[in-house]
Amino acid sequence: IEREKTKSVSQSDDSSESEEDEEPPPHRPSINTQQRLLRDRIQLQVPYRYRSDYVMSSTSIQHDIAEPESFSEATTGVNSKEWKRAMENEIASLAENQTWSLVNLPEGRKAIQNKWIYKVKSNPDGSVDKFKARLVIKGFSQREGIDYSQTFSPVAKSATIRSIIALAASEKMSLMQFDVSTAFLYGELEEDIYMVQPEGYADDSGRVCKLKKSLYGLKQASRCWNNRFGSFLISLGFKRSEADPCLFIRVK
Repeated sequence: IEREKTKSVSQSDDSSESEEDEEPPPHRPSINTQQRLLRDRIQLQVPYRYRSDYVMSSTSIQHDIAEPESFSEATTGVNSKEWKRAMENEIASLAENQTWSLVNLPEGRKAIQNKWIYKVKSNPDGSVDKFKARLVIKGFSQREGIDYSQTFSPVAKSATIRSIIALAASEKMSLMQFDVSTAFLYGELEEDIYMVQPEGYADDSGRVCKLKKSLYGLKQASRCWNNRFGSFLISLGFKRSEADPCLFIRVK
């Protein structure tokens, strides 16, 4: 019994000595403390004139209208009348723009499927502005070398935008901004692309849509729009900048 007591005492002494030899774990601040320190650090890096000029706040009010996931859901749901009207407006817009023509599918070619996308557009106060239906082609099934070749489209450089704003401010000039509605539908295609007739608007003739203009969802849609818009500006006397392909200048 004495030997067992002596052994247990010696083990406890060894364990206490090992605990004393171990270094305590480093103190790590909590996640909230880390976020606060990072926020204070960022706050110190912002010049005072940018922190005290104004206070900006934003609110987001969401509508409670469910957006359909399919054509059948849109035509049988609670707001079926609004969605049908939205689809009719989309089809009328595509027909007015002469987006496609109905032809027989050539041998060896495959028609690409499409899909209806539904979205409820809201006003800043959260009220419903309109019901929007857009026909989108399933571009992920396009085959390179057959349905498209190049897809690259340039994007304006941030340095160009900042330079224009700085120039306008120093020279007391006015800036104008505008948005092109359904911009991609104005792009002209170079390839022969065939698409299945839209769901709910097929004439049961077995024909397919041969696209004349680009459609949302195509891999080359943005490139077609950029080429069309660039050609239009050049016809007005603008010249494309060598520093930024999205910058056009006209001296008059």
